[in-house]
Amino acid sequence: MIAGILALGLFSGPALGADPVSQILQAAEETCASFEKGEFAPGMAITEVDLTGDGKADTLVDESQFSCSSAASMYCGSGGCMLHAVVGDQSWQFQAEGWHMIRWDKRPVLLVARDGGWCGGAGAQLCYEAVVWSGGDMLSVMPPPQ
Repeated sequence: MIAGILALGLFSGPALGADPVSQILQAAEETCASFEKGEFAPGMAITEVDLTGDGKADTLVDESQFSCSSAASMYCGSGGCMLHAVVGDQSWQFQAEGWHMIRWDKRPVLLVARDGGWCGGAGAQLCYEAVVWSGGDMLSVMPPPQ
């Protein structure tokens, strides 16, 4: 199931509900519990950042920080871990090897470290995707998922 989600890379779907962050954490906890009754811990997965440039806090949920007592690699694969960018009641997902926020001319930019397979390289190589908020959506030059 997680491998299928990771294969999607970046997608915008319908709102996850009134509180997408809680929904993401609940799903991760349920996944952990379903495997040998594991105990879930979110670690330092939640980071408040301004993704939209409006001066208000949005949220990144970095699954690389999740842990499950019954599985060492429950939330990450060889291509990285899921990174959720949450703005209001919407969430976008990225398969990420890491991330960093920068500012370019006062505009926030989310840099997502990607497995080299995303950019024509080998899996062990890294490339970077720049994502910005514009017109109510997260935009990138990366082709949309199919």
